[in-house]
Amino acid sequence: MADVTFPSVPHVVSLLLYDDTVRTRENPNAPAGYPVVCVTACNPKYSDYDKTGSLCSSEHINNTLTRYRWLVSAPTGPDGVTSPMREVDFDTFFTSSKLITLDSIYFQAGSRVQCAARAVNSNGDEGLELMSPIVSASVEDGMCQPRIVGAVGAEPFSAKLRYTGPEDPDHPNLIKVTVTMPHIDGMLPVISTRDLSNFELTLSPDGTRVGNHKCSNLLDYNEVKTRYGFLTDATKNPEVIGETSPYQYSSALRGSNTLRFYRNLNLEACLWEFVSYYDMSELLTDCGGTIGTDGQVLNLVQSYVTLRVPLHVSYVFHSPVGAGGWQHFDLQSELRLTFVYDTAILWKDGIGSPAEAELQGALYPTSMRINEEGRLVVNFRTEVRFRGLFVTSHSASSLSSMIMCADHPGLTFSLSLIRNEPTYNQPMQQWTFISDFAVRDYSGTYTVKLIPCTASPNQEYSVPVVCSPREPITFDLDIRFQQVSDPVAAEFSLNTQMILLSKKALWLSDGSMGFGQESDIAFAEGDVIYGRVMVDPVQNLGDSFMCNIEKVFLCTGADGYVPKYNPTKSEFGCLADSPSLLYRFKIIDKAQPETQARTFGDVRFNALLAVDDPEALSLVRQPGSDGFRVDSTAFFQVAAGREWYIHTIYTVRSRENSNRGIGKRSLEYQYHSVVQSRDLHAVAQPRSKRATRGAPAIAQDIGVENNRGTNIQHIALDRSNKKLHPQREDFEEGIIPRELHNKESEDNLVTIVGGLAGLLLTICLIVIIILLLKRRQKSKKKDTPKGSASTEPMMSHSYQSSDSSEV
Repeated sequence: MADVTFPSVPHVVSLLLYDDTVRTRENPNAPAGYPVVCVTACNPKYSDYDKTGSLCSSEHINNTLTRYRWLVSAPTGPDGVTSPMREVDFDTFFTSSKLITLDSIYFQAGSRVQCAARAVNSNGDEGLELMSPIVSASVEDGMCQPRIVGAVGAEPFSAKLRYTGPEDPDHPNLIKVTVTMPHIDGMLPVISTRDLSNFELTLSPDGTRVGNHKCSNLLDYNEVKTRYGFLTDATKNPEVIGETSPYQYSSALRGSNTLRFYRNLNLEACLWEFVSYYDMSELLTDCGGTIGTDGQVLNLVQSYVTLRVPLHVSYVFHSPVGAGGWQHFDLQSELRLTFVYDTAILWKDGIGSPAEAELQGALYPTSMRINEEGRLVVNFRTEVRFRGLFVTSHSASSLSSMIMCADHPGLTFSLSLIRNEPTYNQPMQQWTFISDFAVRDYSGTYTVKLIPCTASPNQEYSVPVVCSPREPITFDLDIRFQQVSDPVAAEFSLNTQMILLSKKALWLSDGSMGFGQESDIAFAEGDVIYGRVMVDPVQNLGDSFMCNIEKVFLCTGADGYVPKYNPTKSEFGCLADSPSLLYRFKIIDKAQPETQARTFGDVRFNALLAVDDPEALSLVRQPGSDGFRVDSTAFFQVAAGREWYIHTIYTVRSRENSNRGIGKRSLEYQYHSVVQSRDLHAVAQPRSKRATRGAPAIAQDIGVENNRGTNIQHIALDRSNKKLHPQREDFEEGIIPRELHNKESEDNLVTIVGGLAGLLLTICLIVIIILLLKRRQKSKKKDTPKGSASTEPMMSHSYQSSDSSEV
């Protein structure tokens, strides 16, 4: 060991003041939430370097070789009692405790920080170590302070799952996962699709996290096994110009690993945003996702399918006195994406080779699309279950891998091997086939024939590959794919969430404990559906916004149609009449309650806004939230397989401009037409108002400029305990039923039953008259009901015609 030592003790300063360390003499406390740096006497940034610099040169001290270590204590208590200093000896996968800087995750507001610096001479010999004075992290000054000083816990986060579609220029036909969470000084955000525990091991550079958390922000860009990850090789957010804080992007001081992680933090807005892209197979095989079939669509072989991906979020804080050195607050949620597809098993288990095949393998489709030329493009990957690999062709065989479709015999395809793992030990291979021509309908069974090529046990992989071709392995791929985009684009939902709940207590709660799996409940007949619309808690960190529901619509699509709100494509969800909708009701109208649909057939909706419900006062008083409730019994009046959707219109305004009063008055009144005819074909009357060619007036007011948003939610029904109800779908061909809620429609059944009862009563009275001749006078009085059963006209069905702009 050399006898060199620094001329003076080092100082701990905030990286914000690294260029002006003299200012730390006035206020030695460092702002919380930003790294601190250990400035030695031989560092040109040292406040007295003009005096110590010459001494460092004479001692031949090389400051770039200085060895650092850090000591931190728990935050000082409100009574002023301090905790002992403890050495920070724990490195994470993106930070180190032996650098010149100490990352802000290692200390919090009120913590005490100290550095130790050991001098090293120009020969690399280590000298003596000096300790810096202890510095406290400021409680009053911080980058992203909590709303309540000293409070512990986790703020709400926002997570979204979205299909990018073929139009995305950078990530076409993938599923985008976005997690947004507020930042607090000293916080380390951890997200994963697997359960999070044992953070001492999970956060360490140890490789176990790579195997356990394949879809998480715990993996650096070079550790990601999927195509994309939450962390990339970029160290700076391209949307940020310049540095918002000094040395924010300095890899020399902070390290490249740290910058890649902090690239996802918007320090100005105090928001983390982690974004990654996955294909369907990755979400199911690597991320722990599952596929569930919510219901079989009537008259179609397609299923209403929901992809569910678990999401675990932890807010982690370093704690010198905590178990394992970390204090964490854990939340969990579930991301869902709904689409229509043939077979849910296809994505989950893949397509296996025939059982009788000598060699085995599996095929996993990853994406399907129609390109700009109208040709079918299918991407899939294969898993080899023998030693060897699949090849497109081989010189020792006259056969080649190919694609055929018996349903389209004239259609040919081009098959390409895109990516191949350089191994013979069961490699994963990625393929693409494109149709050579375009046809209108690509539905059918596609036969994929791949040439297996086996390698000997001791043979190493080489290019070109050396293997023995065998007989082709056949895979049958059924394609009938219709991707359903988001029901409502974010520009129309105004950063709000709509959830459906089955528990009233949860509906009335403030949501501080989350809503959990209850937001994805299936409703049985007789249940009350509690709907809740609320501003995204990440965007509404306080009581700055008020949300008011104005109208609630119900609808069900015809032939599996999923209603969406996209005015540019003349899609208005449940707001306007459409040939694609089988039933449509407006069950709540805050401004015009007299226009609401009360019943479906003879079953009442019992729909009620929270503001009109005396028991929902606690919900009404919550900022940024509003709700409604409706009985589910009416939804079971249609055949199994019909899917119901609930569509809300609401306003989101600042607290100063909001009003819990009545909503906006409808632009046009509702028009009713009652047809009294025994000929059902005469019921179909032409509409007196405009059809769906133009946007309905109510849709023209939706958008950010009017502070009016809309959202659509699917209603999952549990028919396992379904009661017997007469089916309502035996209508004459060509008649599309709409709202069946007129007073005359309700009286139809009463009229028929009343007539039968009157006839039976008349027969009984005649028998009584014959047997009791002595009571003729009394029987004459009872004979009067014979002609007074009902004077109302008999109607098989009555329909309500309504304006397309407002129902």
